[in-house]
Amino acid sequence: MYENLKNYLMAENSIEKLQKKEKKFIPDFPDIDHPQNANLKLKSNFFFKNKDVYVNKHNRYAPYPRHSHDFLELNYMFSGSCTQIIDNQRIKLRTHDIVLLDIGSEHSIEALGADDIMINVLFQNKNFNLEWLEKMKSSRNLLFDFIINSQPTPRHQKFIHFKDAPSSIRDVLENIVSEYFFPKDFSDVIIQNYLMVLLTEIIRNYQPTMISEKNTSKKAKTLGKIFKYISEDYATLTLTDLANRLNYNKNYISNLIKSETGHTFIELLSKQKIMRGHILITTTNMPITEIVRKVGFKNGNSFYKIYKNAYHELPLETRKKAEQ
Repeated sequence: MYENLKNYLMAENSIEKLQKKEKKFIPDFPDIDHPQNANLKLKSNFFFKNKDVYVNKHNRYAPYPRHSHDFLELNYMFSGSCTQIIDNQRIKLRTHDIVLLDIGSEHSIEALGADDIMINVLFQNKNFNLEWLEKMKSSRNLLFDFIINSQPTPRHQKFIHFKDAPSSIRDVLENIVSEYFFPKDFSDVIIQNYLMVLLTEIIRNYQPTMISEKNTSKKAKTLGKIFKYISEDYATLTLTDLANRLNYNKNYISNLIKSETGHTFIELLSKQKIMRGHILITTTNMPITEIVRKVGFKNGNSFYKIYKNAYHELPLETRKKAEQ
């Protein structure tokens, strides 16, 4: 399958041949409006006629002008490399890199060479955007929750860049592309299901930059380790255990957590326990009393009180809604 796909993608199409000859951008879609010195607007009605997903190979040999769109776009570097300007940031994509562009994001693409193959996967479902991805991840991960909710102003970045995406994401992407370019019975259904797997894999593997993109200090790295230990060992972790792992005084760790997050160690630990409890309540039939014990609460009343404050309802109410 891979070799067939590679051969198909490496072959030059008619627009690539024209761009190679003319050494300039040739509009690749009908009704494309390309006024001088203006941002190109790609219209969704062309891409999504009777389909929710559109896949194509990015045409080589000419720069693609700055453009935006009202749908989500994923660029996958199948081979070679390319340079994009995304919302005024210069991004270099190399083999197996992925960039996910949110609705309304603007980008331009420098000319690709003969060995540079980039795949575009477009989704029209507006429920899928980067804010949704971040919220999904933050609901399961304390670090994401802290990053998202600690911003003094809206920080919503309009793209995310995966360097050397893991094989779990690449395999799903290449399956989508193969089903699209070499369709068989039920390919459209398979693509839709692969899309959900792809987005779930992206959520699973999406790692944010540290607390601040510019903050690479020792303190920030220590805080990152603190979140990691809390997220992984929330059920049994103690402040003394945490301090020993980090080779710091217990008081120093306690003060660092409070000064950097505004919460105590116990508060962060309880938050992580409640988040895990919420997942178990909505995805399993495990008795609530067992969930309380499993996530590390010795006192059921404490669990119920903290849960009610976090989700504004009791665990059984959450479960009933999840079962509907």
